[in-house]
Amino acid sequence: MLPELDFAYDEPDVGYKKVRLHFNENLFLTDDYYRALASSLEPWELRYYTDPNNKRLASAIESHHGLPQGTVVITAGADEGLRTAMLLAAHMGRGLAIVEPTYGMARVAARQVGIRPVVSTYREDLSLDVEEVARMGVGAIYVCSPNNPTAHVVKEVEELAARFNGVVILDAAYAEFAGYWRPRLYEYGNVVEVRTFSKAWGLAGLRVGYVVANRRVADVLRALSLPHPISAYSAKAVEKALEVGRPYVERSIEELGEVREWVLSQLKVNGYHGPTNFVTLRVDDAEAVAAELDKMGYVVRALGGKPLCPSCIRFTLAPRPVMEGFLKALRAALKV
Repeated sequence: MLPELDFAYDEPDVGYKKVRLHFNENLFLTDDYYRALASSLEPWELRYYTDPNNKRLASAIESHHGLPQGTVVITAGADEGLRTAMLLAAHMGRGLAIVEPTYGMARVAARQVGIRPVVSTYREDLSLDVEEVARMGVGAIYVCSPNNPTAHVVKEVEELAARFNGVVILDAAYAEFAGYWRPRLYEYGNVVEVRTFSKAWGLAGLRVGYVVANRRVADVLRALSLPHPISAYSAKAVEKALEVGRPYVERSIEELGEVREWVLSQLKVNGYHGPTNFVTLRVDDAEAVAAELDKMGYVVRALGGKPLCPSCIRFTLAPRPVMEGFLKALRAALKV
């Protein structure tokens, strides 16, 4: 008998003709950035498998951040990093807690590896009750910071790492937007920090993520990973991005911050915002508003039923000309 799977990640296929404001891709990077990363592969690089575990790229990331050797594990995007961390939690056998509201894929990845996570929630002021989490008796906890969809930096992560008797799975997909370039919480020994090149670095199509943990934990995660997680082309492009791309990324984040402040000055509704490339708004009927925006050519994410966010839409920030059109459409959609 096949198991009945009552979970899935909602992944709409909207194509590329509409304005995509639902995936939080970095829309501020210029074509010059991508041209700087373009490179061709030698025939032998296409013929042969990549080096096991893409260790050359892992070493390049360690050098870029000044991390100890062996602390980086390459994964096929951050989602595969989360899934690998969930596998570790499953092997530990002590359960997993997820702090909500947060990224929906965390719950899906847990269920995919056979874990039914328990839920903790942020307080109304978005603070985390570390005492409550410590008493839950689980072996691992998932925290996203800056958090999706509330966009806040979880200030209690270090206290949690110091006091929690288990593994802290830290989803840091948006860390660079908040100025956290170098992973460092691996130093606590029980933190598995998941990073990606899909968000601030603007390389979502390459599907490259990585996990940072102390050497002992990283070795276990590597054993749980597939031996060739990403392609030779993806590895080569990311290596080039590490060499020449950071100034482009930093400039894009600066421009993003300016647009975010302008967008927030134009909005008259409640919601969440912070040092990320998205804004979340509370609306009366998220599904209806999202559907109306879709008709006008703008795709946003409808978030229904989440703690602290029973009816919200989340939209990715884009360059100001795009945002001007979007805000006009949003005002019209809110009146429908």
